[in-house]
Amino acid sequence: MLNAQDTQFSLAEDGHIHFQQKVGNPLPGEAVAVLSRGDEVLTPKVTVLQNDVTGGQDEAALQEHLEGWLKRHTATVLEPLVGLQEIGAMKQPAKDIAVQVHEALGIIPREQIEDLIAQLDADDRRDLRTKKIRLGPILVFIPALNKPAAVRLRALLWGLYNDKELPMQCPKDGIVSFEVEGDVDTGFYQAIAYPVFGKRAIRIDMLDRVISAVYDAADKGKFQAEHKMAEWLGSSIEGLYDVLEAMGHKKIFDPADEAEEAEEGKEAKDAKAEESSEEKPEESSEEKPEEKSAEEAEAKPAEEADAKTDEKPADKPQEKPDLAVFRLKKGKAFEKEKAGGFKGKKGKPKGGKKDERKGGKRNKSTNRSPKIMSVGPEKKPEDSPFAILEQLKKQSNEKK
Repeated sequence: MLNAQDTQFSLAEDGHIHFQQKVGNPLPGEAVAVLSRGDEVLTPKVTVLQNDVTGGQDEAALQEHLEGWLKRHTATVLEPLVGLQEIGAMKQPAKDIAVQVHEALGIIPREQIEDLIAQLDADDRRDLRTKKIRLGPILVFIPALNKPAAVRLRALLWGLYNDKELPMQCPKDGIVSFEVEGDVDTGFYQAIAYPVFGKRAIRIDMLDRVISAVYDAADKGKFQAEHKMAEWLGSSIEGLYDVLEAMGHKKIFDPADEAEEAEEGKEAKDAKAEESSEEKPEESSEEKPEEKSAEEAEAKPAEEADAKTDEKPADKPQEKPDLAVFRLKKGKAFEKEKAGGFKGKKGKPKGGKKDERKGGKRNKSTNRSPKIMSVGPEKKPEDSPFAILEQLKKQSNEKK
């Protein structure tokens, strides 16, 4: 066993290390050790089990070998997280952020480290990007840790460190979001990259996409929800509203409520009209000659009616209704938007362009007519054709 390949060992979700004697066999094999809480979340304690497989082995050497295997396994599955242990020449603000992200298993609310983020310069931000850390609007996290294997391993390590009963209940591989019920441990779901907002646990990459879309669409402290947000979350529109409100945004207008009120008003009006028609005396059931002749005139051949029935209306794309408008949660991001506008997808602030001429103000002169410049000798009034014609007329009259 001490000379076995790393692929012969595997870690189960209940915290047991298994050993497969046959190389290449996909089955896990026999349990040879069990994990328990260690001094740090990424370094649980390894205890060798006493059974037929481990019998005859040097227990101390086997434990050391298994601890080495577990360390290599963790470094492979959680490579970006383990890499934060080697910070290098980072400056203090970036270094402190990296340490806290590492201790939080790769994800931490931005508000907890906002003061550190405010101290970052361009070089610090570049160093954090090199370590694959993303400074999101609400959460600071490592996107590369969203893979199913990384989610399961973090769930196990978190459960061990927090003395939880194993196995931990993990989301299905690749699921975007799911509803949570009852009293849920939000700290656990956050640690495995599925933060809980409202009644949903949402995978961090999709949650970050929704959050970024919210701030991109924000204008004057408001934004309108979009259908694509619900599609990203894999939820209903009401589920999307629940998530947005759990983030701290307040719904201030919903077109669906207005449409519902209009429909209720229409139903009340129709009911009133029906009541008034019932109060009128019934007309004679005898058919008037004029009405009968009109019906006969409107009658059409059967084959023409059949042809009309066979006609199918052209399929038109169904228009999606407008969604609710929300007031953006107040905070540092809101203050940034209020001061200079949120940057859109192209990195430009919303609003019109400011003309750089004359201190940012356009030349508002009303004289827009083109200017005509003439070049040549100065023209005299007596040289004009009209003046010459007048002189000729005078001369002709004098001769007469």
